[in-house]
Amino acid sequence: MDDKTFPDWDRDTRMPSPPPPPGSCDCQYHIFHDDVVKYPPKPNAYYQPLKGCSNGEARGMLAAMGFSRGVIVHPMPYDTDHSLLIDTLEGLTPEERRNTRATAIIKDNVTDATLERLNQLGVRGARFNIGRKYAETTSLATVRRSMDRAREIGWHAKLHINGDDVLDFADFLLEIKNLTLVIDHMGHLHFSAGLKQPPFLWMLDRLKHDENWWMLCSNGNRDSVHSSGFDDAVPFGNAFIAAAPDRMVWGSDWPHVRWTKNRMMNDAEAVELLYRYVDYDTDLIRKTLVDNPARLYSFD
Repeated sequence: MDDKTFPDWDRDTRMPSPPPPPGSCDCQYHIFHDDVVKYPPKPNAYYQPLKGCSNGEARGMLAAMGFSRGVIVHPMPYDTDHSLLIDTLEGLTPEERRNTRATAIIKDNVTDATLERLNQLGVRGARFNIGRKYAETTSLATVRRSMDRAREIGWHAKLHINGDDVLDFADFLLEIKNLTLVIDHMGHLHFSAGLKQPPFLWMLDRLKHDENWWMLCSNGNRDSVHSSGFDDAVPFGNAFIAAAPDRMVWGSDWPHVRWTKNRMMNDAEAVELLYRYVDYDTDLIRKTLVDNPARLYSFD
């Protein structure tokens, strides 16, 4: 499917019901730039940068939903070219800097000087696209070296992995010690396979028994078979949050690249799906949106 056929994000962002608590953080949103000459995507990128999805648009979306904090995820098309991320973070006001963090793609070609610069600007995690879905050719030895560098600088590692690949990489992931590991998007499971599917049980076990494991409790809307409501995602969100309520964070994944449903949801619906994961428990909402992100991303 050509990228031009994917629906645009809903630009009429509304406030979730109920509004999120003060200090809420969106722990994953992408930013792009329309100038592909200044900020070129890598050859044969998994997808192309989206137009009209700058940091300014992202901040408008967050403000409309009542979120004061956010974490920029360095998009896959830019790979290890962090120019846009660096320019964006350097251009923030002091107040914006206090409330903004980021994650970046790290490989062997990222220099120590760049790593330190990113750290000074507010990057707190290294994201790894693992498995067949993302056509990533980086060797596991390279991933391990990059994770070692993330550990040394005090970052966590975000695992962007598909449920179909989780068990294939289980042995490798179990070898990673003394490093906070954050599973992206609830592991992109097939909800139709039910709560007894092995990839789900494996991730649930990690969350229950290893305090180094966290989860980004997001994208249930994307992986649902439904275009609204996303009922099939709710039991999985319930289970994950119950397993590790102090190690759950949430992200909108704005602007929803390669969204395959005919209907594009409003970003407020993604927040309201999280509310259903915790049965509208205000303490769990505050943990997931405020307290846990503050710990993971070192907000004041």
